[in-house]
Amino acid sequence: MSQLLEVNCSESEQVANTHWNSHTNLLLNHYATLVSNTNVARTRLLLHPVYAQVNDVQSLKVFMESHVFAVWDFMTLIKTLQRRITCIDVPWLPPQDATSARFVNDIVLAEETDEIKPGYYVSHFELYLMAMEEVGADCQPIKTFLEGLRQGHTPEQALAPLPIPATTKQFVLNTLTSAQGATHEVAATFLLGREDIIPKMFHRLLNQVEQSSGIYCHAFRLYLERHMHLDEEVHAPMGQKLLMNLCGDDTQKWQDAQRMTEQALQARHALWDGIDQAISKTREVCLSASRK
Repeated sequence: MSQLLEVNCSESEQVANTHWNSHTNLLLNHYATLVSNTNVARTRLLLHPVYAQVNDVQSLKVFMESHVFAVWDFMTLIKTLQRRITCIDVPWLPPQDATSARFVNDIVLAEETDEIKPGYYVSHFELYLMAMEEVGADCQPIKTFLEGLRQGHTPEQALAPLPIPATTKQFVLNTLTSAQGATHEVAATFLLGREDIIPKMFHRLLNQVEQSSGIYCHAFRLYLERHMHLDEEVHAPMGQKLLMNLCGDDTQKWQDAQRMTEQALQARHALWDGIDQAISKTREVCLSASRK
């Protein structure tokens, strides 16, 4: 009898494993299709001329002064997911999807309170501000924006007076609008609405910045190292699993995810357009001043 039970249990496990593998492969196919269907928009973003424009310290400053707003509103997306997927209210209730809750909490832990050395914790946003200060970029617009939010202003009110490109302001507002979408749509924007070329661009310029300024950019290097390690090796796989959990085998949800990914990539392209124009304008002003 015991041998018969063991055989039955073994067969049940094999059936369960086969079903699990089949379901996982189905979700992976959905995800691969999503990535494939948005490759044109992603490639267009990766080929944007702004990457070639950022080739000296001055252009890097202009880039960072707008890009820091994208670093900030990245947290808008992940905190939206945390509020919806985990429980941060009282009375506490267990999350309906513990696996997705774990993925989100792990990402928030590192992005909001990364341990960059033993016993020292800092958000990646604050680390980016330190990097801006190292290269001499103007941190005042983003600090003024945050102070406006602390005083109770709406994001629109806090953005309005800032001396930053209109496209940068619109990018932030677009992200805030995306955060109001369905949870799987927010997850798609978070995971697939960004690019992976920025760390490589920053690394290319870092030695030049240090040589010209005579300052070793410790915070800048640390930001890049943590960004690449966590984004590429940890958060990307977690984000993929999170999106698959949220969309499941629902064709409509995967279509929603594609639409939101395309919108996010288009918004990022418009942000790059504005920064590209700002860099060109700054160069023209500097050139004009040098001729006087």
